Amino acid sequence: MHAELNAEINNYQFHWKDWILHRVHRDYFEQLQPTAVGWKTADMAEFDKRFAVLRAHSSQIHLAWINKRWIATCILREPLAWNIRVVKLMQRRTGSTDKTGLDHIDFMVGEGLTAAHLKGQDPELEVTNEENGEHCKWVSVWFKGSEAKLRSDTTVDVCIAEMQDVSKELRDSVLQHHARNQSQANTETA
Repeated sequence: MHAELNAEINNYQFHWKDWILHRVHRDYFEQLQPTAVGWKTADMAEFDKRFAVLRAHSSQIHLAWINKRWIATCILREPLAWNIRVVKLMQRRTGSTDKTGLDHIDFMVGEGLTAAHLKGQDPELEVTNEENGEHCKWVSVWFKGSEAKLRSDTTVDVCIAEMQDVSKELRDSVLQHHARNQSQANTETA
């Protein structure tokens, strides 16, 4: 899968650089560094097959059920093309006709970027504000059949926030359990 990922990343990078040449604020887009690549699978069988390959090359993985599909965030031990170390493996949603393969590349940007701001700078841009749950927000720039996700955080930050939510739920549940037991014990001794 690494050869396939690298070939697709290199193809994406070629089209990205060509697209940048025609931008009003070329220097802004040229300085952006990729942080993750998104790869979409056709079905669960393909997801499992590709997950097994990525798992063998990863140091950490976060697997989450989000919007009725699996998403695996794999931190690779060795970087791919364009120095990308994070792969988001995404199961295509049931009934979706989205293309499979390389879906997008994430780029880190400063806080507060909006589609309206970018569109105001360059009216020809195809750009939208997007989100996927409470912790995952970005600005999508669409070009030559591809997507660039401009984010003020990393995919790993999103995984951490999701895990912190689960940790809080677990802690709250344990604390409530202890409080009920303490209250019951107090009632029995009264």
